[in-house]
Amino acid sequence: MDDFEILNEPTGTFSIFDRSTELPVTVDGKTFTGLKRHEVPLALLAAIATVRLGDELVLPSLSVLSGCRTDPDGGQ
Repeated sequence: MDDFEILNEPTGTFSIFDRSTELPVTVDGKTFTGLKRHEVPLALLAAIATVRLGDELVLPSLSVLSGCRTDPDGGQ
């Protein structure tokens, strides 16, 4: 996680920057700027998951979690 910096922008949104390049992180064509607070954890995990060690991902893909819900009743 030391590779990335989360900035609280003056607009009240958040951005994730790559410390080595000092540029906003981009994953799958989405640049992680202007994020709402609740979007930051998943965006950060996506950024971390793209860090590669040779041809292997350092962390496994989180795609299996994409259908998970915290409230099984859908908030009803």
